[in-house]
Amino acid sequence: MEQQREGDQPTRHRHRRPPVGRRRMLTWLAVGTVTALGGGAVLRQSLAGADEPAAGPVPGPGPGGGTPTGHQHGPGAPPPASGSPQPAAPPPPVDQSGRKWSDAKGWGGRVPGPGSAVRITDKVVLDADVQVGSLLVERTGSLVFAADKSLTLASAGNVEVRGTLALAPDGAHTHTLRFPGIDERRFAGGGMTVVDTDTGLWVTGQGYLRLDGAPRTAWTRAATALKPGDTTIKLAAAPAGWQVGDELAVTPTAPPDTDGFSTSYDLVTVERVDGATVTLTGPLENAHPRVALGGGATFGAEVLNLSRNVRVEGTEQGRAHVHLTSSRPADVRHAALRWLGPRADGKESWNGKPVTEPVLGRYGLHFHMLLDTSRGTVVEGVVVRDTGSHAFVPHASHGITFRGCISHDTWEDAYWWDGPIDTRTPQGPSNDIAYEGCVASRTVFEPNPRGYRLTGFSLGAGTGSSARDCVAVGVQGAAGASGYEWPETSEGVWTFERCLAHNNLENGVFVWLNAEHHHTVTQYAAYHNGGWGIEHGAYLNDFDYTASVLYGNAAGGIAVHALGRDRGTVFDGLLIDAAGQSDYAVATLKHQLDGEPVTLSRSRLTGYRKAGVAFRATADGEPDDVAVLDCEFGGPPGSELWLDPGAPEPERILFRPAGRSQTVSLGKGGGGQGAAGTPWNAVTAPAEAPTPPRAVALPALAFTDSAPKTGRVTAG
Repeated sequence: MEQQREGDQPTRHRHRRPPVGRRRMLTWLAVGTVTALGGGAVLRQSLAGADEPAAGPVPGPGPGGGTPTGHQHGPGAPPPASGSPQPAAPPPPVDQSGRKWSDAKGWGGRVPGPGSAVRITDKVVLDADVQVGSLLVERTGSLVFAADKSLTLASAGNVEVRGTLALAPDGAHTHTLRFPGIDERRFAGGGMTVVDTDTGLWVTGQGYLRLDGAPRTAWTRAATALKPGDTTIKLAAAPAGWQVGDELAVTPTAPPDTDGFSTSYDLVTVERVDGATVTLTGPLENAHPRVALGGGATFGAEVLNLSRNVRVEGTEQGRAHVHLTSSRPADVRHAALRWLGPRADGKESWNGKPVTEPVLGRYGLHFHMLLDTSRGTVVEGVVVRDTGSHAFVPHASHGITFRGCISHDTWEDAYWWDGPIDTRTPQGPSNDIAYEGCVASRTVFEPNPRGYRLTGFSLGAGTGSSARDCVAVGVQGAAGASGYEWPETSEGVWTFERCLAHNNLENGVFVWLNAEHHHTVTQYAAYHNGGWGIEHGAYLNDFDYTASVLYGNAAGGIAVHALGRDRGTVFDGLLIDAAGQSDYAVATLKHQLDGEPVTLSRSRLTGYRKAGVAFRATADGEPDDVAVLDCEFGGPPGSELWLDPGAPEPERILFRPAGRSQTVSLGKGGGGQGAAGTPWNAVTAPAEAPTPPRAVALPALAFTDSAPKTGRVTAG
């Protein structure tokens, strides 16, 4: 069967619409004056949800009376070069001068109610809780929630925004857009066009979405170890904006030999906030120890605030989605997006039950194929939680910054965009994506044994992208699952620094990339993962891992599958402490192709049960080509290295311990029969190293203990 791509429209639902009958015509409510309907043809188009093409900037005032916010590179103007800095257009003010929703005169004598298909062409202020059948905000219209009231708009069908939709309450009130009664079985999925059955929030044409909640510190770390029964949490810093009643998630930190080490979260509620001390309404159920990794780093559990006073949500029984194809950059700040990402039964079953699949293109927060029109977009302090599919998706949409965002308890890769259709096709790029202080927490898959290569952050194709000060914790999944992944056929060159992976069921970092470019990972920390701190493949690539700490990971610190492509991969200046959790600090595994050497240098390896470095490349692959230079070891003499008797004769293994000038090569000897009883299970011979001796360079980590500071949209 031909695989459908997200940009395509599904063949079984070609977005057909029934003709507008008299009954439906009567339920569609006029807005303002009769002339606002614009005639039957326009009315039918609106009822059908026909797509409005993305357009250039509007001359004159934009929706809501503000200045135009579209980029100055719409149709007819050349787009900026990808990767070039683009100043963000100023956000329009929130215009609350429109007529009140509750005023029946504005609706021709009757306020719309449940089942009404509402179309707005003028300025409207929502001043009361309402239920509608669906909502369309036309290009000339705006719907602004009154800032000084707690309000809920519930829509049984789609909400499409071609003009302006603004939820921007003051700090004492809450604005909610809810989609009740969704039947996920009806979803069709697809790409650019609005689909009647796929209920959610659609921002199309030149629509402007403003979700602008009160700022909260997205997350901070516990300053002390937490024990079962504790009812207070001392935080590393006083959080901004936390309120009584806020829901918190406390992340797991226990060692991987502890039951539930990757799933032992506590969900708790705030009773009181006194500076950096938070009192809870009930006790913690799990232990959350502080973990001293070395390298100057000690980490407490992350305490994630999942509450916001702007909310977009489906229900537990039916998940909605948010889909943006507008040419105007959205402002999405301090919003909680919940019960999104619908799923459908797939063709496979597990234990007698259908295995569900995500619906194509229907995700938590989805920027869809905006290219350069999304440049300058900032998504800040946003939570996507309890969601059945990807949380944050900048698909073929460039220049988006995600700052202080949280994905919690979501299915599929949390931070992601569309992958390639097969392993021979490169992934389409998203350029200049920035993840700053973002968290991927409890990422799951159904069923978990099928969650191969599930990840918190998929670091996909493109240029100019970065991940800084991020956290990946509690990612589930099977072989190759990880906190951070460089996926195959999806090469992007990322700035990756000060990122943390801990208590993931499998790996901290998983690289499965045959790379053409050089990649650098620095100031990375991984602790208490159930697999490797770094699992590095696939065949040939060039990576530099520097100034990083790997502590107490169950499989070990580093697994090396790939050999070098041109320059070779280098692990330099690392602290690898197995903390008694694994036999080896570093192990080589199957090499598919012959390549350039891998170098482990200026590092300290300790805490292993058997050996610092185990050479275990399998007999059906290429032999090891590895240099271990200027490293120090914390085990007894003779445990520094171990040559597996089942491994092939190496191409080259060079060893020069720290503080020594002589280099030796290791081999099996005896025609490949092994060298049992000799140091390192190997025979040695003098050799020349490619570099002169250097001192060990242990890392000094400089992590922050809180999410970056965030604020409200500045204009209006």
